[in-house]
Formats: sequence, structure tokens, C-alpha cells
Amino acid sequence: MRLRSIVLPALGSLLSLTLLTAPAGAADEPVEPDPMAGAPAVGTCADMTWADVMGETATEDVDCARRHTTEVVGVGQLPDDLSWDRRRKVGKAVVAACAPGWETITTDDHLLYRRSAYEKFWFMPSQEQRDAGARWFRCDLARVKGERLMVITGAGMPTVTKKLHSNVRRCMTKDFYGTVCKTKVRHLGWRNKEAFWLSVPAKDARAEKKVRRAALERCPDRVRTPKFAWSWFTDENRRWVVLCYEKV
Repeated sequence: MRLRSIVLPALGSLLSLTLLTAPAGAADEPVEPDPMAGAPAVGTCADMTWADVMGETATEDVDCARRHTTEVVGVGQLPDDLSWDRRRKVGKAVVAACAPGWETITTDDHLLYRRSAYEKFWFMPSQEQRDAGARWFRCDLARVKGERLMVITGAGMPTVTKKLHSNVRRCMTKDFYGTVCKTKVRHLGWRNKEAFWLSVPAKDARAEKKVRRAALERCPDRVRTPKFAWSWFTDENRRWVVLCYEKV
């Protein structure tokens, strides 16, 4: 923490008096661990790879003016009645707490979010920090670009809007990897045009076949090219988001 360079004499005298009159042994009182110790600020950037974001903890933060791939859009604290080893409940608590931060960029329209190239990530403190009592978690966003994360320079990620600019819109490469549409044309194969909900339980053994059938039936009317492709995502409500892509 940067200290102020100007010290007021009167305040210094008062502080000295307070220290002199403090009860003996006060310094020996136990200090409660700070659950937010080491937590990053919203707007913090990191230069992570896809392998990095698959881990539990984030890599070292970097100056946002330098190249980076992820940005912190929210910071939360684990509820007092939860321990880190209760992974399922921790995950639900994190998703609920991170939603406002994520949605400042992706909006609360889940169909629109899935039509973007954004992916949501969250990270817990390091093991050393957790052992010291840290209970914070960070909510990050990044945009996919093929098998990598999109490299950017400068703080502030573009917001998802209904217009879906190419710097946030989800496309697919010719070999069907998800990517942001703002990339080299020779790599692009498909551009998403529309999306729709499909209610099929995720545990349904024939779920993917039902998604395929729905895509074959509905996507032709949602694209402008004879050839089309599709992809799908599940959400916490056991519904599927099906994306229809037209040929680039």
C-alpha cells in the first residue's frame, strides 16, 4: 500500500499519545484473519492460456496496458457456512455471486450471451492464502479465439449488445472450433446468426440426438446460406441453447 508523503504533526502527536496509553498486552491479542486478504480489484488483468483458466487459481496479474487475455469483473466472498472442499455448493454460490459482474459485460440475456465469444471463469485463492483464512473468489471473463483466448491490450472489455459486433460475436473456424468473429478471414468457416432454447434434460441419454434433430429442423429458417452448422450449450435449468451458423 502506498503511504501518503505528508504527515500532519498534530495527528502524529495524537497517535503517539494513543499508543502510550494503550493497555499493556493489547499487542498480544489474536488478530482475526482477513477473508479478503490478497483479493484482486475489479478491472485486474491476467495473461492466461486456456490451460491456465482450467486451473483452480489464477496466474500472476499483469498491467492491463500490456497484453492480456482475462479481466476480473467481480469479486465475491464465500459464505461463512461453506468450506472450500464442498465443491458443488461452492460452485453454486460462486455462480450466484459472480452473475452481476459477468452480466455487466455479457447481459442477463442468456441466449445473447451464448451468441457471444465470451466465456466465464472463476478462481479461488491459492492454497497458501486459503490456509491463512482467505475466502474470496474472483470472477473473470475472456473471449475464445480458436483453441486460445483472445489477446487484448487496455482495460475494459466490450459489452455484448443485440447488434453483436464482430469483436464479441461467436463464430466457428473451418474445423468447428469456437472463435470470435473478429479474426483472420482465412480461419473463419461459420458465423452464428440466431439461437433458440430447447428443453431437453441434460441427463437424457438421447439428448444430443434430440438437439441435432431440432437444429436440422429449425436452423434452415434462421440462416441465409444453403449450408449451415450448429453448436449447443447447457445451462443450470437443464435447458439447451442451440446456435445456428451460416456459411461465411
